[in-house]
Amino acid sequence: MPPKKGKGKKGKKKKKPKKPKGMLEDPGVVVKRLSKLYIDNCAKKKNVVCPGVKAMLKDCYENDRLIVKFILEPVPDFQDEVLSNVSLDTVVMTIRHERYKWVKEFHVWDIPLKHETVANLALMLETGIYPVIRIELVDCALVPFSIARIAQPLSLNTSLVTSLCLDYNEFGDEGVKGLCAGLASNKVMLSLSLCYCDLGVESGAMLGDLISKTAIREIYLNGNNLEAEGVIELIKMAVDHAEVESRERQEEASRKAAEAEALTLLQEKEKRERRGVISDTEKQDEEKPASAKSSKSGKKKKKKGKKKKGKTKDPPGPPPVGPLIYKLHVADNGIDAHGRGSTYAPVIAMRLFRTLIEHSMCLQEIDLDDNAIGDLGGREIMDGLKARGEADLPGIKMAVTHQMNSDTFASIVKLGAGLKKKKKKKGKKKKKKK
Repeated sequence: MPPKKGKGKKGKKKKKPKKPKGMLEDPGVVVKRLSKLYIDNCAKKKNVVCPGVKAMLKDCYENDRLIVKFILEPVPDFQDEVLSNVSLDTVVMTIRHERYKWVKEFHVWDIPLKHETVANLALMLETGIYPVIRIELVDCALVPFSIARIAQPLSLNTSLVTSLCLDYNEFGDEGVKGLCAGLASNKVMLSLSLCYCDLGVESGAMLGDLISKTAIREIYLNGNNLEAEGVIELIKMAVDHAEVESRERQEEASRKAAEAEALTLLQEKEKRERRGVISDTEKQDEEKPASAKSSKSGKKKKKKGKKKKGKTKDPPGPPPVGPLIYKLHVADNGIDAHGRGSTYAPVIAMRLFRTLIEHSMCLQEIDLDDNAIGDLGGREIMDGLKARGEADLPGIKMAVTHQMNSDTFASIVKLGAGLKKKKKKKGKKKKKKK
């Protein structure tokens, strides 16, 4: 007799990802058509196809999922008489032709962008169809006029961009002026990165004003020339706000303590009154006959209460607007005694940082590395960290230069450890001050 076939374990079938609302076709079909259109457009525009985008598109349509992130990098050592290197224009044109409305992130690295290309990207954002939340244009040789153009769609109510990174574009104070004008009415952006952009003291005042009017809470400005004076202008409104909040917290705590004390006194009074009432009722019960007591001894039936329905969670509200700094990175910004301010400018700046550290509830990170703040400046930071610990505020991550008293530096490292820094690009140097 042939052996009986045993029942083998059936493998679990992979569930197909759910289609987004308003999507009639499978995600894989849409992405495959997008991939074909991108390759055709590259041929028409005589651009080389970006290997990273091509591979990502292929992976998405093979796994039947949508592509939400586009990362563009140039082909290294590319030389061709007919074709040009990777282009952002072709990607934007493909997305608009297909009306692919599921893109969320654009990352463009080391590709020089003409003003025409930046304008095409801005026009796409202005339509309000594409839910882009992150834009990263790193080392793209952007000029001040292009910066002002990319900031225009971010001022619209339809903008969803929460993170903007423009590192390694040397547009200077003029570019920051156009950027701040565009972002002045923005209420959704949370993170702004302008590292190694040749920013000067004037940019500190403009960015400080921008932070006080918007929801931006994470600022990355490493490798610029803000100096002590620019940094003072950048954080002074946030410092004032932190002090006001600290006073309000103290007043609230004292009010709650007074209320708690009054409540305990009231409860004690009620207990004393209750004891007197109970003693009177006990005397009355002793005088009553036993038959009256037995009639009341029956158990009462409890009414069944209706089950409460689970409450649905409300969607998160808009981010708070105001001078609230969560993360501030100003490493290598010429904060020393040789700047425009007096020789005491670094100490004045560090006193402001001490106040911010001591009072700000929302503060999470500060990077002051590669700035010669000196022993006095280091002591201010150390005292601020100690006072923060004594006030039972959440801990923060801190980075400073080691060029100070060794004991002070060791205390700062111990009290504010764990800061992860952005990696500096190879071959890129900060512009020297004139």
